[in-house]
Amino acid sequence: MSRTHRHGARRPPLLSAVSHLLCVLALLACSTPVLAHHGGLGIEGDLVQWALKVDQWQDESMAQGHRVKFLSYPRQPLVGNRTRLVFEIQSIATGQYVSGLTAQLEVQAPDGSQRQLPLPETTGVTAYYETAMVFAQAGDHTIAFRSLGPEVPFSTSFRKAVSRSTLRGDWPTLLGYGTVLAAFLVTWLGFVVSVQGRFSTMRAGSPAGSADSC
Repeated sequence: MSRTHRHGARRPPLLSAVSHLLCVLALLACSTPVLAHHGGLGIEGDLVQWALKVDQWQDESMAQGHRVKFLSYPRQPLVGNRTRLVFEIQSIATGQYVSGLTAQLEVQAPDGSQRQLPLPETTGVTAYYETAMVFAQAGDHTIAFRSLGPEVPFSTSFRKAVSRSTLRGDWPTLLGYGTVLAAFLVTWLGFVVSVQGRFSTMRAGSPAGSADSC
């Protein structure tokens, strides 16, 4: 009388590789802190956004002896979603970062309505002024930075397009996302299939089961 050990059904290599990839992407999406630092925002853990450099300054302007740099995060604001608006102030004459300003943000929507928001300095990062807001309208918005202090009053403005859908937004960024994701997918699939191929070869060379006779 003989006994054979039956092994469970094996997952197809492609399905297993896709499952692993989705797990990795989920982990990255759940743990990507975005911290401020000179040069932009530091996105930790998100390979796609790091590769596309979406956390770097998107625009800058000169105003009364000051260089004002600006970025929004996400890069493409969407109606109804929270968007961070970040500014860095630097003296043109000395190159030093300017802290301690009393700053205010004015946002003019496409229909002409305006909103004023306080713009506090970011704790722990010199000369960074940041706020967050939810855009209610699609279209071009005028975003004005104003320093209200009596010693260094100055102002400058930027334009930012807000979309209702990511598909109508920043096409170069969307194309970059697709390219980076495709490259990452191909690399990951190749790695997983290679590893699974090695294990399959090792299993094929070992006895599939054992038999006992009575």
